[in-house]
Amino acid sequence: MRISKNFRSDQETISRFVTALGRGSVILSTTKFAHPDFFISAHSFIRDYIEDGFFKKEELLIKTLEDSGFPTESGPVGAILGDHKKTREAAELLANAAIQWRAGDEIARSEVGWATSQYTSAIREHLERLRNLIFPLLEQTISVDEEHKLSEEINKIVFEGGLKEGTDKYIKLIEALEEELSDWR
Repeated sequence: MRISKNFRSDQETISRFVTALGRGSVILSTTKFAHPDFFISAHSFIRDYIEDGFFKKEELLIKTLEDSGFPTESGPVGAILGDHKKTREAAELLANAAIQWRAGDEIARSEVGWATSQYTSAIREHLERLRNLIFPLLEQTISVDEEHKLSEEINKIVFEGGLKEGTDKYIKLIEALEEELSDWR
C-alpha cells in the first residue's frame, strides 16, 4: 500500500529516536550521569517532528476513516486519537519535569524517568497500531484512486508543514542524543 510507504521513513526515524530516549531513561534510573538537557532536547524532537509533522500526516488518515464512517469516539479512530492525547500528555510532563530538574528540583528527576517511560511505551504502541490496524483498514476501506489522492495530500504536508526543511536536522538531533548517551557511560 502506498500510504504505508509514505509513513515508513518517519516510523523508522521515530523508532530510532524512541530507542535513544529509552536508553536515556534507563541510564537516568540506574546512574547519576543523565542530564536534563538531553530530555529537553528530546522533547523538541517530539514537538517538532512527531507532533507538528508526523501527527499532522496522521490527521489525514483519521479524516479519511471518519469520512468512511468510522466513529471518532471508539474503534480504530478513537484509539489513534487516544494515542495522540496520551503521548502529548506524557511529552508535556517530560518537558516540564526536565525543566524543573534543570532548575535544581531533584524530585523532578524521577518524574522525567516516569514520563519518559510513559511516552516511549505509548508511542511504540501507537506505531504498532498504525502498522497492524490503521494501514490495513485503509487498504480495505478506500479505493486506489482515493489512496493516490490521500498520498498526494500527505506529500503536501511534508512540503508545506513542519517537515518542509527535510529530516536532516532531526536525524542530526537523534545523532546528538545518541552521542550524549555514549558520554554518559
